[in-house]
Amino acid sequence: MKVAIIGAGAYGSYCISAVQRRFPNAQITLFEVGNENTRDEAAIGYKSNLLGDKYTGLQNGRFFGLGGASARWGGQLLMFSSKDFSAPSTFMRDIIEVDQKYKKTVFEQFGIVPDFDEPSVSAGLFIKTGVWLGYFSRNLFKHFRVGRRTNVTIIPGARVLRMILGEKKTIKGVQYLYNGKTEEAHNFDFYFLAAGAFESVRILLSSDALLVKKVPFSDHLSQRVFRVVAPTKIGEHDFAFKVKGTSLVTKRLIGEVDGVSFFANPIYNANFVFFQNLKKVMFKHELSFRNIISILKDLPSCFAFAWSVLIRREIMVHKNEWDIYIDIENPDTKSHVSLSQELDRYGVPALDVEFHIGERAEMIYNEAKKQVRDYLIANNVPFEECCDRIQVEKSEDTYHPYGMLSEFKSLNDYYLFFPNMLVVNTGVLPRAGGINSTASLFPVIEDYVARAMR
Repeated sequence: MKVAIIGAGAYGSYCISAVQRRFPNAQITLFEVGNENTRDEAAIGYKSNLLGDKYTGLQNGRFFGLGGASARWGGQLLMFSSKDFSAPSTFMRDIIEVDQKYKKTVFEQFGIVPDFDEPSVSAGLFIKTGVWLGYFSRNLFKHFRVGRRTNVTIIPGARVLRMILGEKKTIKGVQYLYNGKTEEAHNFDFYFLAAGAFESVRILLSSDALLVKKVPFSDHLSQRVFRVVAPTKIGEHDFAFKVKGTSLVTKRLIGEVDGVSFFANPIYNANFVFFQNLKKVMFKHELSFRNIISILKDLPSCFAFAWSVLIRREIMVHKNEWDIYIDIENPDTKSHVSLSQELDRYGVPALDVEFHIGERAEMIYNEAKKQVRDYLIANNVPFEECCDRIQVEKSEDTYHPYGMLSEFKSLNDYYLFFPNMLVVNTGVLPRAGGINSTASLFPVIEDYVARAMR
């Protein structure tokens, strides 16, 4: 079996692992625009024109290279369950069922047992537990040892231009730009388009594979809402980040307002200088002399932080001060992406991305805030409100676009949209729900490999 995978990020890396676990002799060709150096949109040479309301996810949240965004931010293992949506579509219900079916399989790939329950804490809120992958396992390209697999041929620096379509949307090959020349590769049995939500849309639009010229999308909106000065335990539940191996076990509140999901999660140590410098070094790779010296100068905080992590097995919360952010699904239906008349550094059409936040978002946001406020009051948690205006504050956490290629009647309908290609990115989800939704499609990859590949 010959398989082509476009994109070496979280999904491309997971696809390679899933395919070769079931088909050990499969010959895989991996096309990746980047290399071992992780770069953002501007550095890699892509271009997006941001229209409408502020949406910085493309420019600040997506990365390219061997590991993609997982090399920069890591990610949380969170899955959908029957509690997430009051009235899911058939397609969304199929995804939930597959998430639960393969949840254990996915977590096993990271050495984790998913023994987490989802307790309800009020009439509208429940707690979901996730695992933030450790520093040394967050880059999925490295975690799955993709570069060491003898049956995987990696073509770095390959900008895929389009998929070559045959009859009834069968994929016949890949056209890509390599060393300034246009090349083609053919005769693969299966294809996985895993180039990220927006880049995959650009490839599909450039391939004339869609019936539309403007593709709808949405994303989470995030806002700091409450400042708490108290321990992290609320009622019977502790929201501290617990250390398990090198990973973090985290909790969040999830609810729904008028068919729109939201989640409330704690953000710790925003004003803790030592912690912020440590994050710059670990996650942004800002290995500057200044940052390292700042960390070393604050030795008391360093020792206290290390004691908390190594002995107490949880992340220290400086002065018991922490924030609660509320993220909602953006309910506006006017946001879309299309090919631009402008060209990027490769001479390829850029993207016009128009994002809108409508009046309904304010209503959803205020009701979500009320539910969380009532929960805090009921548990005697001291807090103060921070802000009333909804806006996108945190691109690295809120960049989980959805609703792009999601109008499917069922999971089978999605699998057969292209007879021999799976388009896999968060954009295929009709709802993002109250989670960082990337890992929710790992079970879908497992299911596709098991049922659709023969």
